[in-house]
This record gives sequence, structure tokens and C-alpha cells, in this order.
Amino acid sequence: MPEAPQPSLSRPIPGQSLTSELGGRPWQSPPQYATVDDAMDWYLERFDNEEVVQELMSVIESGIPLSTLANSMQLGAVLNGVHSIDVGVLVMPIIIEMMKYLAEQTDTEYKMGDEPEDTDRPSDAVIRSSLNSLKKQRENTGEEEPEIEEEETMPEPSGLMARRA
Repeated sequence: MPEAPQPSLSRPIPGQSLTSELGGRPWQSPPQYATVDDAMDWYLERFDNEEVVQELMSVIESGIPLSTLANSMQLGAVLNGVHSIDVGVLVMPIIIEMMKYLAEQTDTEYKMGDEPEDTDRPSDAVIRSSLNSLKKQRENTGEEEPEIEEEETMPEPSGLMARRA
């Protein structure tokens, strides 16, 4: 009879991050690039790689906004000690424009992340509030409440791990 696999116990213990030496993490040291120009050169090298661009276009095509991708990229670079958070905030609009340019060059549909939501439909909170006030009015007047069949709508899955139906 084969042996059962042993559980992996190589995960960090709670509070372990508080026991490392000061300056031992990449974000606790001076950044590799201290200026926006130097950081942009680093990003341009990444965008010059065909594999990176193809993966980026597939992520953009899945519907993730460019602002979210740019924020993730700059935060990852901050965590790796590439640049500081303030340089990352200043670089973000440039990263968004670079991704927008690449998406337009490859005919990839993209979302910027600042599009207004559908304003023709009232929000769910407004609908619930209206229904509650209508119920209270009917309770006060003694009318019977008509049965309303509500459709159960499941939110569309989104994100990198969502399955497509």
C-alpha cells in the first residue's frame, strides 16, 4: 500500500514578517530607480518583450481595466524594490497610455477603468429602498402585499480565474 502524501508545512507562521531584520526586504531598501525617467526605461524594457505583450493583451482582452493592470504592475515593482511608491504613482498614467497604445496597435478591445456605469438603470440600493418604503406604506394602510416574483440573478463571474460559460 503506497504511503499517503505528507502535508506541506513550509508556509510562513503568523507574525513571521515582523521578525525579519530591518532593511531585509526589497521595499525597505533604497529603490533601484529613483526617478520617473529611470523607472520608465525599466518598464519600456518589459514592454519590448513579445511574450510579455502577448500575455498582457490576453489579460486586457478578458476585460480587466488598464488602470487596474497599471496599478498592479507598479505595486509589484514597488514590492520588488524597483522604484518607490511615489515614482510608481507618477509612472502609472504613462503605463496606462503605453498599454492603450499596444492594445490599439493589436486591435485589442480595452477598458480604461473610468467608464461610467449604466446610468439608465437605478442602483440596487435605490430599488431596495423603494421596495422597503412601499412595504411600509402598505403595512400602514392595511393593504395586502401583492406577490412579486423576483428573478434571482447571479453576478457574472469576473477576474482572471473566472470560467467562461
